[in-house]
Amino acid sequence: MNELDLINKMNRGISYIGIAIAVIAFFFTLPFLIKDMNLIIGVSGLYFYLNITVTRTLAYIFIILGIVTVISSFTPFFYNNVKFSSFDVKNNAYFFSAVSVYIAILVFSSVIIEVFDPSVAVSPVTYMPVGEQNFIYLMSAVFQVLIFEFIPITILIAILLLATRKFKLSSFLNPYGYIKGYIAIFMILPAAVAVLITNYNLYDSILIYLSTLALSFIYIRFGLLRSVLASFTSSFIEFALTAFAHNVIISSIVSTFIFIWAFAGLYTVTFYLVDRNRKASKKTQDNDTEKTGTPDAAERIQQRIKTPPDELWIRSACPNCGNVEYRIGLDMSLECTKCGQKLDRDYTGPYNIIISNAIGRRQP
Repeated sequence: MNELDLINKMNRGISYIGIAIAVIAFFFTLPFLIKDMNLIIGVSGLYFYLNITVTRTLAYIFIILGIVTVISSFTPFFYNNVKFSSFDVKNNAYFFSAVSVYIAILVFSSVIIEVFDPSVAVSPVTYMPVGEQNFIYLMSAVFQVLIFEFIPITILIAILLLATRKFKLSSFLNPYGYIKGYIAIFMILPAAVAVLITNYNLYDSILIYLSTLALSFIYIRFGLLRSVLASFTSSFIEFALTAFAHNVIISSIVSTFIFIWAFAGLYTVTFYLVDRNRKASKKTQDNDTEKTGTPDAAERIQQRIKTPPDELWIRSACPNCGNVEYRIGLDMSLECTKCGQKLDRDYTGPYNIIISNAIGRRQP
């Protein structure tokens, strides 16, 4: 197993733990959604990027939409359909490595930003009841993907496919192979739109920009539902920290795990960059070899292997008659073809002697 496979397995294992923590935090506090419904009514939609005030009807609609969307985000791991990027099972291979990198971006950018502005770490949501927090984190996870990724990226995909005359249902539903050359644009534009829509302070805008940038890559490369899962996981890992902040043991375990996950993501992106540079360097060397015609080590070995097996050059001459042609015995001893003198296989003598087989073929 190579290093890349080991990294992907490591990220898969860590991501499973992170997803499990997020799911437990969500469902464990789900009953509080009903309990705190009166507090949820009137919550500002600015917490999840909608400029509305939540009514009771909207609250129930959002909760059902959120739960259905989150549960649907797990379907790519047991349902396969190559026509949809979200259901293409091949996309599971590197998805967890991408999630680890996404967590690393969130964690390290948050730490750096908090150094400059400690108030960023203290959100008004932290002081809300658990049910109200659950609702806000759930809506934030779902609507961040739907508003900042699904809408703008879908529009961009349609425009690009139409402009290149490649628009058809299959390419629209599984577009990565058609748009991967423009992936930077598809990441940057939605992130810029997210910053413009939210209009938060500088540090919050940076976090929104970076998180949307990473989620957009996951959406484009691995599909919408996997992007929802990544967003849900990161949101409810954070929720677990705030909801169980009073429990020192749980909060310490979760905090330690998050940093381990973040460092796994940092190691992953470092490996990919080094591996990419190594492959680029090897490609350059191969191109230079093709231009100069200079054989590399492997080619030189092949040239030696291709030497006719019935001819061997040795560094010895017959001490009796000076003949330079020998036959090889089964024990690798040498027999002079002229006088019959036999030499031990370890005998050394003058240069440029040909060993010939019974056919008598000679080196010119």
